[in-house]
Amino acid sequence: MTNRRYIASALCVCALLLAALSCTPASAAEAAPRQEVMVSVPLSKLTELQSLISRQELRLNQLQELLSGQSNGLSQQSSSISQLKQELATAKSSLTSSDQIINEQNASLMSLSATLKQEQLRAQKIKRQRLLWQIVAGSVVVYAALK
Repeated sequence: MTNRRYIASALCVCALLLAALSCTPASAAEAAPRQEVMVSVPLSKLTELQSLISRQELRLNQLQELLSGQSNGLSQQSSSISQLKQELATAKSSLTSSDQIINEQNASLMSLSATLKQEQLRAQKIKRQRLLWQIVAGSVVVYAALK
């Protein structure tokens, strides 16, 4: 709490100095050369203020390093996402190609199945014709034997 009071009082002194300097008329400020104002601040307060500024600068540097690290991490993740998108596009292309090949093979299989069915029907027809001719030949032989 006392640190805050010291900082607040130092800031008030700075603000009063700025206000005093800005209250002078513009013409007087132009005519008169700038004068330096001396402010007496206890050395302990000045040291404390410098220490606080130093700690804040250190903290700022740490935050900047953290932000830089996170930025690098985001860049790497973005790169990974791009790579994964490319791999996904390749996989989709491969899947489309596979689907096309499967469709062609399916059509070929259907064609072969229809051809096989026609061949089976043809084989059955030939078998029936052979059986019919065997019956006719057997009947002719029996008829000839009986006469």
